[in-house]
Amino acid sequence: MPYNVIDHLTAPERFGTQTRLAEAAGVRPHTISEKRHTNSLTHAQMRRILIVAPQMGISISPDDFFPGVLNQAQPANDDAPTSEAA
Repeated sequence: MPYNVIDHLTAPERFGTQTRLAEAAGVRPHTISEKRHTNSLTHAQMRRILIVAPQMGISISPDDFFPGVLNQAQPANDDAPTSEAA
């Protein structure tokens, strides 16, 4: 089954319900229901959720919105030789 961000965020160990997620996102529960079908949130909604979640006693991170993506990013290697002539 493909990853669905709304299903992930409404899991019992996170917001638990679409209503609580909607409260955190600053939208109506119906909007979250629609977002579940499109499997998307706006950047503004994600930012608000990240800010409000700790106030609601919920621990989440950007990785909750983009699973595995942040762990796959490779840091820049500052020790690598450059192609510029000195």
